[in-house]
Amino acid sequence: MPSLLDLWKSVGERAIGHKFIRDVGVLTVANFSGAALSFAQGILVARLLGPELYGMAALVMTYPSLVHAFFDARSVEASVKYLSEFHGKGDRDRVLATCKLGYIVDLAIASFACFVVSITARWAASEIAHNPEAYWLIIIYAAAFIPRGFLGTSHAVLTTLGKFSAIAWIDVLMTLVRVVLVIGTVLGGWQVAGVVWANAIATAVTGFVYGAISWMLIRRTWGAFPYRGNLQALERERRQLFSFLFYNNMNALLGMIPKQLDIIILGYFRNPTEVGYYQLAKKFTSIVSYLVRPLQSVSYPQMARLWGLGNAKDLRQKVRKFALYIGLPLGLAILASLLFVPIILPVVFGEEYRPAVTAMQYLLVGSAIWLAVFWLRPLYFTMDKVKQWGIGIGVYALVFALLSIPLTFHYGYLGMSLSQSVSVSAFHLIMAGQVFR
Repeated sequence: MPSLLDLWKSVGERAIGHKFIRDVGVLTVANFSGAALSFAQGILVARLLGPELYGMAALVMTYPSLVHAFFDARSVEASVKYLSEFHGKGDRDRVLATCKLGYIVDLAIASFACFVVSITARWAASEIAHNPEAYWLIIIYAAAFIPRGFLGTSHAVLTTLGKFSAIAWIDVLMTLVRVVLVIGTVLGGWQVAGVVWANAIATAVTGFVYGAISWMLIRRTWGAFPYRGNLQALERERRQLFSFLFYNNMNALLGMIPKQLDIIILGYFRNPTEVGYYQLAKKFTSIVSYLVRPLQSVSYPQMARLWGLGNAKDLRQKVRKFALYIGLPLGLAILASLLFVPIILPVVFGEEYRPAVTAMQYLLVGSAIWLAVFWLRPLYFTMDKVKQWGIGIGVYALVFALLSIPLTFHYGYLGMSLSQSVSVSAFHLIMAGQVFR
């Protein structure tokens, strides 16, 4: 008798296509493999360094990452959309111009972020890392983001051309390189410096590898390297493109509120023990993202290509298949897993974490709805509704803030978990209703 997984795969292949299932499967396996390697590395390094040095390494790398995230244009979504449209139309000139613009924007932002980190590194080392001598490590890690600037547009090129197996192999290989470097330098006695250097080298190498592979594909597919693209070819799309980048950046910044303020709010009103329960529940339910991201990565260029060709009817049919044959069954499967949380969680993490069961169940409800409508964000971006998505994200962040503060004050980590679940569920359901009006 076939299993539920075999049945879902069979139905999905008939409705969506074998290639879609294969591409999503490859990316999902790569995501889980990378997560497993990183998890094992984290355990070993944490034990070798101890809490103080492990925390210092995290702080040294967190500051440059936050600065870069603040300035980052998140150009990969725009690149995927326009590359898919132009490639579908066979418009070589606009494809090359889009590639050139993407690389220019990402490398310029990475360089500027590195400059900002460099002039503030001494302050960050003293006030954030609480180690004035660590300023040079902060600068080293920030410098690695410059070659990483090749990653965004390169990833978009590989996605547009359907090279998902290549993406999976690169990601797993680069994760393995990072793990080997980190463990090797720590075992070699480099401690915090070893962790930072290893991560910086791996970050830089990842950018170079993505860049080299994508540039060869660009040359082979469109007949020239990106630097030969003429930005004048995008004259008609310039305003639309920069509007897309602006609103997408605002989306990401607003989305950081419910993703990062939750721990701060809970820590302010409650104690470290409740933070531990909530953090465990949040980490565990984040596994759903390893399914959502591959699904969005594969479906987005398909939608953008249909939209660019003006095939609104085919786009509606594609979204309907995504919703009925992929999103809905997976969302229901996550909801069904709620029954097993009280059994699995204490066995895996210990009886002392049993209070986290209810929090995890709350968060899984929101994650199930997010997974069920995985196609929603790519659809909004495909239809040039980035501004509307940004307004929705802003309302979502506001609702989360209004709910989380009083509920956390009265009910602690359970209140925070409920706030997250209600706000994320309402956001996705309302946005789904809006797009079909």
